[in-house]
Amino acid sequence: MTDIRQLLKEFECFAYGQSLHTAFTDLLDWTLIPFKQYPDTASQQAAFDTYRNHPKVNQLVRLIQLVGELSEGFCDPLGELYMQAISNGHNGQYFTPEPMCDMMAIMSVGNPTDGQSVADCACGSGRMLLSAAKINRHLKLYGADLDITCCKMALLNLLLNSLQGEIAHMNSLSNDFYRGYKVQTTLVNSYHMPYYVEFEEPEQSYIWLKPVKKAATKFNKPFEPVRASQSINGVQGSLF
Repeated sequence: MTDIRQLLKEFECFAYGQSLHTAFTDLLDWTLIPFKQYPDTASQQAAFDTYRNHPKVNQLVRLIQLVGELSEGFCDPLGELYMQAISNGHNGQYFTPEPMCDMMAIMSVGNPTDGQSVADCACGSGRMLLSAAKINRHLKLYGADLDITCCKMALLNLLLNSLQGEIAHMNSLSNDFYRGYKVQTTLVNSYHMPYYVEFEEPEQSYIWLKPVKKAATKFNKPFEPVRASQSINGVQGSLF
């Protein structure tokens, strides 16, 4: 039975000779390589060759297998690994416990229909989105976070569970947009194969708040008072 302790042990072996934070970001980046949509077959093959030539490819593959096993049931092993190996004792970043996320999702999402949108403007590793997927996996899930590491964890959590939506690296308060990842699936041999598309233009994002266009009122000529088509014959009244 695989548990988080086994994942933590394997990760420490993988990180030998470098900092834990650097090793963790490397794990995320290398795990994302097979899921990315490339412009052509040659670019995809070159990326896969780079992946195979990783100096610790066997340990990397083993780690990815463990993460995949622990992700069943819409769980978040990446977030647990991050809190125990990276965040704890450093920047004090902790994620909402999964049972609490499940309760909040039930209270806020209710009984959603297929294709309904669910958004989390500070998604962290994507736990709230995973809890929403437990209710209905056919939702459109949208998450944003200021921390790029958290964005990549949330992105991987959507990919590992074949979910659809978007993860945006942005400041949800100031609406500053840095990078986005659209997550979709394609049918391959009766299996919904997940993939993501990376983009930098905020206009392509469904999360970024687009500016409201207001119609400008311009006066190009002097104002002309409107005159009645017929003369008005009235008597001015008197107050006295």
